[in-house]
Amino acid sequence: MKKAAFIFLMILLAAEIAFAAEAKDDQRRSQEMEKAVYMAAGSQERVLKIGLVDCIAYALKNNSEIKIQRIDPKLKTDDIKVAQSEFEPTFTTDFNYQDETIRASSVLQGATTFNSKQIDLSAGVSGKFITGTEYEIDFFNQRYESDSTFQNINPYYKTEPQITITQPLFRDFGTAVNRAEIVISRNNLKQSQESFRDKVIGVVTDTKDAYYNYVFQLEAYRIAKLALERARKLLEINKARYAKGLLSSVNLLETEAAVLEKEKYVIFAEYDLKKAEDQLKLITNLVDDPELWNAKVELLDKPRFSFQEAELLTSLKYAFQLRPDYRIAQVDLKNRDINIMLAKNALYPTLDLIGSFGLNGLGEDYSTAIGKTNFDYQDWSVGFKFSLPWGTGDRAKYDQRKLEKAQALIAFKRLEENIILDVRDKVRKLKSQQQQVLAAKLSNDKESQNYEAQKERYAAGYVSTHDLLDYQDRLAQAELDFIKAVVDYKIDHINLEKAEGLTLVKNDIKLE
Repeated sequence: MKKAAFIFLMILLAAEIAFAAEAKDDQRRSQEMEKAVYMAAGSQERVLKIGLVDCIAYALKNNSEIKIQRIDPKLKTDDIKVAQSEFEPTFTTDFNYQDETIRASSVLQGATTFNSKQIDLSAGVSGKFITGTEYEIDFFNQRYESDSTFQNINPYYKTEPQITITQPLFRDFGTAVNRAEIVISRNNLKQSQESFRDKVIGVVTDTKDAYYNYVFQLEAYRIAKLALERARKLLEINKARYAKGLLSSVNLLETEAAVLEKEKYVIFAEYDLKKAEDQLKLITNLVDDPELWNAKVELLDKPRFSFQEAELLTSLKYAFQLRPDYRIAQVDLKNRDINIMLAKNALYPTLDLIGSFGLNGLGEDYSTAIGKTNFDYQDWSVGFKFSLPWGTGDRAKYDQRKLEKAQALIAFKRLEENIILDVRDKVRKLKSQQQQVLAAKLSNDKESQNYEAQKERYAAGYVSTHDLLDYQDRLAQAELDFIKAVVDYKIDHINLEKAEGLTLVKNDIKLE
């Protein structure tokens, strides 16, 4: 028998080892397959056409921090249920059977050895009202049997329904004190929701920043190639002029050097472009996609540029209504007021009014006992319970809560000041950048016109090669400055929306 049991255990152990090995092999094969997909995607030339809305959707859907943060409101919702459960009724039941045999201590017991059997069964409901009133409704049942000759009814059955009410009169009295934990839990849920909204705003803002940075690098790369193309055309012209003896070798050498320099700019611009593309893939979590991590990103929509008015007082109104950090601070002050109220209530003495009322019935069987349970046989009581805190601990806690509120008020005032400064700075910067865009556009237009005119003068021999190369550089820089000014304006507007708390509204994003 022992040998068979041992063999059975060995078979189970072998099966467990085989299952674990198979699971490990499955995990290894899955990792190898995913790695193979990554490697295959790296060798393919794939193009991912994507727009700004798509980028935001990818970022919000796959962001691990958002996934973590969105769980917290669910936890806080459960905290509310926990706080509310204090006012839910509780059903209890007790059963006890006792068989006792003892040496008789009195002749009234009617025997030298005394035996008794007792069965107790009780059921009841207890709970608490929102006012602090505690109630307990019980129904006691008892069967008692003994060998005493003096017991008139043997066995006897006893029933006793009873209700007991305890009403605090000072400490723990009132709905405000008893609902405090529920209100705090609900406020904590609001704070958690605002924290989640703040996280989403941050992700959306960072995604749009990365998107527009990629737009800028695309334009910078295009401008660098365009500047190289201009220099190469000039080199072709100068080679032809040099062959005819119309240009010195020094001017030809200067042109060749300029071409090489602009080729370096194209290389640098391409590197910055790939870096910006990777940053966009990172924030949209495309790097985690085994098929898209190495795809070339093409933008479906180019950003449309238009000036948008920004007014300080309007922006401040939105900020004080919608900013998550401000709303979190407002709720925190409410919680601190509740904590002060609870600490003050703890200073009061306990004075509870306790009252109970019950009926009782006794009979030779259970139905008789139930039938005799009426107002002819009643049991009631009323009384008070008093206790007074002794010591300074509760007073110290009350003082702490008030000092913490004072600290929070100072921090809240500083937050308001910082919000005003932040919004004012964002509005100023946006207006300043608007002027930068206008100036950069005007400079770009003038440099373009000037370059076309200088090309004609160069063809007529009035402008040197060195000067024309300089005009090319100035045009390329003006084009780059204009694109930079436009992108910076868009980013400044994004940052203003964040400072106002309007990011989700402006991007038509609704949180579940």
